[in-house]
Amino acid sequence: MIDEYIKAMRAGEKEYKARLAAGEYPYLPALDDICPDDDVLPQRNLGLQEVPIELIAGTKTRARQNSFAPGFMPLLDSDTEFAAKWSNLYQAQLSEGFNSPIRVYEYLHKFYVQEGNKRVSVSRFLEMPTIMGDVIRIMPAPEVMEENPVYAEFLDFYRVAPIYDIVCEEPGAYSDIADILGRSISADAEPWPDELVRDLKSAYWRFCKVIRTLQGKVPGMALGDAFVVYLRIFTADTLGQPDKEVEKRLKRIRHELLIAHNKDKVSLVESSDEAVNAGGLITKAEKLVTGPDSLLSKVLPAVTYSRKNPLKAAFIYDKDPDASNWFFDHEKGRRDLEQTYDGIVATERFIISGAGEDDESNIYASFDDAADAAVKWGADVVFTPSVRQMDDTLRAAIKYSDVKFLNCSINLAHHAVRTYFAKLYEAKFLAGLVAGAASAADGTHRIGYCSGMPVYGTVACINAFAIGAAMTDPEVRIQLDWATKQDANWWWNMVNDGIHVLSAVDSLHNTDGSSAYGICRVERCEPGQGNDLSGSCLITNLAAPVYKWGKLYEIIVRTIIEGTYSASAVDKKDRATNYWWGMISGVVDIELSDAISPYTRKLVEILRRNIIGGNFNPFDGELRSQEGIVRHEYDAPLTSMDVIKMDWLNENIIGEIPKIDTLDDEAKATVKYSGVGKSKTGVR
Repeated sequence: MIDEYIKAMRAGEKEYKARLAAGEYPYLPALDDICPDDDVLPQRNLGLQEVPIELIAGTKTRARQNSFAPGFMPLLDSDTEFAAKWSNLYQAQLSEGFNSPIRVYEYLHKFYVQEGNKRVSVSRFLEMPTIMGDVIRIMPAPEVMEENPVYAEFLDFYRVAPIYDIVCEEPGAYSDIADILGRSISADAEPWPDELVRDLKSAYWRFCKVIRTLQGKVPGMALGDAFVVYLRIFTADTLGQPDKEVEKRLKRIRHELLIAHNKDKVSLVESSDEAVNAGGLITKAEKLVTGPDSLLSKVLPAVTYSRKNPLKAAFIYDKDPDASNWFFDHEKGRRDLEQTYDGIVATERFIISGAGEDDESNIYASFDDAADAAVKWGADVVFTPSVRQMDDTLRAAIKYSDVKFLNCSINLAHHAVRTYFAKLYEAKFLAGLVAGAASAADGTHRIGYCSGMPVYGTVACINAFAIGAAMTDPEVRIQLDWATKQDANWWWNMVNDGIHVLSAVDSLHNTDGSSAYGICRVERCEPGQGNDLSGSCLITNLAAPVYKWGKLYEIIVRTIIEGTYSASAVDKKDRATNYWWGMISGVVDIELSDAISPYTRKLVEILRRNIIGGNFNPFDGELRSQEGIVRHEYDAPLTSMDVIKMDWLNENIIGEIPKIDTLDDEAKATVKYSGVGKSKTGVR
């Protein structure tokens, strides 16, 4: 068996020389060097475990580290006692297997060998996946745990599902696995059933086996993170698929893995002209109008779609539009889209069961049923207006690759599903100007602000509003509350606290029938004399930020009709495409009432024109958070992604970003996908 030792030694010498040439340490690392305080840190005896060979990183002490290259291949000459013992172990493993476990220490999800280095070397040479080991976990110091949040999450995962093999690098990945499987890794969660743990481990092994055969076709990301992407798409029947089916599925989601591996995951398209003109087909922005002599009629002969063969756009709702401000506005956008294209575009809505729709032909028991029906109807494009629908949308997009799928969300990275959202913070800034002028006029210098959910883009709206309010009332303080907190009672909390100027819901259609929307002035009055639902308050509407979803849908559909949707300038294989359009594209605006002063109106109009012209941004200049200066005057401007991910509150705001466990169930489901400031909200 000495011949096999020589083969292993040559492999070790090759790695040794390569490491030296690269200026790297050519021997096994020792845990005593990596963590000098390992003997005084808390230790937990985990007993006998199947230790993944690929996670064995080095030795516990320095005693044997120079006998091996970093890959555990031997370096000592073949005529040494070491070589003879290695060869004997090789023969023993082939004939009967090792009869005793190795002894290892685990630290930060890697193993370091105390006893059994040669057995690990032989196992590595034989390409064995695991080896039995007596495992002692060394708990990192608190400051090290803070620097390694993914490992802290792994410990929570391991407590309920003792699987070492799944190694993730993305924060939230282990929580995602639990969510996908309908489980939890929270502190009070029960250990998962043994059968589920075995099935999950087996599915991961098959996944790793297949994905390694596709090298060059999938990116070099952590296999655990790739597994999470795979689980998210094929969750329904993932745990038990044969190798051939796993391979087939992996090839179908290659671009999803590529994006997940890319640090710059999202490509923002912030101008509608950029999307429409991406293919070079249109030389200037022109407005489509209807009629026999319209530009639309001139375009038609060159495109596929006509009144006899309309482009079909499906909208899948998971709530009744009449019971939801959000879906009501998107439903209006759907109708506006159909009207704009006057027969060239046909639309249909598909409502998921429980949404309360009366028309039984439009009701479906699940998202999958609705998506199947939409495709059967002939949909060319499918819009899903809720971020909660992203995973379902992604599965449908993978299933129906010839149909275009878009989800209303921001900063979610998928290739098969494009996302779109409105840049509302621009209009919120202008609304803040109006609210600040009102608070200065009544002398209270207080404004109540009700926000929805702490998702991407929301905090930017709050801060832009606060900055705008301070420009017209430098003494103003913004009292922040959230409509989606459990047992929320934000309206009466603010009114009873003597706040007279409020920023309420953003939809002009308020499902509860109240006229409290946008910026409004509120005064208490005698019961029955008010114009709110209780009859106890007099409400005067001052201004309202407005979503114009119909315009956004019109622009996206236009890119499909004119052939620029798939242009390489927009459709990047290694990044997700996210449309993020605001006032310059006509997707967002503000409505002003006659109740505001002409001077306030003039100021709003001046700044509105400057925003549309690209000459003003609310986040230019110095920015101050509740904790201090965020950006100095001389610092580089905030990027669009900085604005989207904003997780701090302006200095004149009283309140906080809520933690996920304080939100209602619907908000929790939404924030899980798109929560901003995950460390603050406790998301994922």
